Amino acid sequence: MVREQHRADVVIVGSGYGGAVTALRLAEAGVDAVLLERGRRWPVDGSGTTFATQTAPDGRAAWLSRTSPLTDAELDVYCGVLEFVPGDGMNLLAGAGVGGASLASNGTMCLPSEELFAHTLGTVLDYREMVERWYPQARELIGCAPIPDDVYESSFYRSARSFADQLERAGIPWSKVDLAVDWDAVREEMTGARVRSQVDGLNVFGVNSGAQLSLDRTLLARAEASGRLDVRPLSTVTAIGPADGTAPGDGGGYRVDYDRIDERGEVVSRHRIVTDRLVLAAGTLGTNRILLRARATGALPGLPAALGSRVGNSEVITARTGMAENNPRQGGPSAIIAQDGKDDPARPVSLLNFPWPDAPAGEGWITTIGSVPAPALGVFRYDPDLDDAVLSWPVDDPAFAGARASITRTLDRLDEANPGSRTAFSRIGTTGGNVVGGVPLGTATDDAGRVAGHPGLYVIDGSLLPGTGVPPALTVTAVAARSARHLVQDVTTGA
Repeated sequence: MVREQHRADVVIVGSGYGGAVTALRLAEAGVDAVLLERGRRWPVDGSGTTFATQTAPDGRAAWLSRTSPLTDAELDVYCGVLEFVPGDGMNLLAGAGVGGASLASNGTMCLPSEELFAHTLGTVLDYREMVERWYPQARELIGCAPIPDDVYESSFYRSARSFADQLERAGIPWSKVDLAVDWDAVREEMTGARVRSQVDGLNVFGVNSGAQLSLDRTLLARAEASGRLDVRPLSTVTAIGPADGTAPGDGGGYRVDYDRIDERGEVVSRHRIVTDRLVLAAGTLGTNRILLRARATGALPGLPAALGSRVGNSEVITARTGMAENNPRQGGPSAIIAQDGKDDPARPVSLLNFPWPDAPAGEGWITTIGSVPAPALGVFRYDPDLDDAVLSWPVDDPAFAGARASITRTLDRLDEANPGSRTAFSRIGTTGGNVVGGVPLGTATDDAGRVAGHPGLYVIDGSLLPGTGVPPALTVTAVAARSARHLVQDVTTGA
């Protein structure tokens, strides 16, 4: 198969929060860019059938796999919205599709406290600068807002109100959390004017009502409308390296090899694109995959030794039962956030009520998803037999004992304050949808995501962050906005 070659001013790999912010800022600055996204577009229309659902899963739920940990069904092979990758000690979930993880996430936007920010991110970034400039910019870009009172007080969100009541009895502070949700669309779900998606908790594989403010409909749409951004879906990057005739790391530009595939994963055509500026925004899994392969194969042998290190996962999944019936559908997305132990930056616990459409009726379940600071001890390594990055996570390391104890403490407080309730399960560090790190900011890169020793190579996504201690999407977006400003300056000044 012949490899077609072309050139671009800037190439972005990945269309999640980092890639979308970068694409928009470049377009606003009048810079042309090509964005390569391995997944397909997922246009939401009035049919309400764009995505698979938990109640009717099919191949749209998984990336080129017959199985998914989120369903027991055998799936047809298709380029679905979530890739599942088994690891050593932790399995990963990674988004796929134009819009990345924003297609199939809770859209929870949490601001970490100053103590938590310093505990997880150190002093590479100035917290005051982030809070005064970049976090507000991230909120504006995403368009997030908390659940309105009329929606919260409806019958669809009885589970959220029940959780809030339990938290108050336990003396645990809570608040409404910012969410990337179109609340007018949710109101139309409630009246039947749109297919019921969020209000029934059917959002794990995408939101068929269009109530999700996914990036394909917001930032990427704005960037494409400028005429400056060329989005190429179903384009899987297979290799990167120095541009032909240049040496690795000498600033002579980069080549990106990618395959165009069909919706079943079959290669349709092969391409090579050459660029002076290459931005890797393929998410924690995708960016580590690309860079580790480039170093191991000798394409970019001088990539930093820190590559693949400081991988963190603060995600916690719990369920409690034995309380009054509180609406089996448990309307979503997560409406409120509990913050226990906020005065202890080493061990605070954040819990969000998480919709579980399959919760047993009549048993009064409350499912939560949240986070607790945990050491960033995970490591990505390149496996030549698999030609892939593999995550090793020391799940039994004693360093995680404190995180588990914090979760147990919070759940025990809830159970003690709400007689009859009990913890059904609590899980940390087995399957991660919020895994971050591997290209640590300030070590593998400078504070703007420029890869050390490789002029023109940038990383702008969650792989820069060893952890956030809260769901990471808002911090990923804020850091991306900051890094994109530096990238635009580099491009426009020729630095």
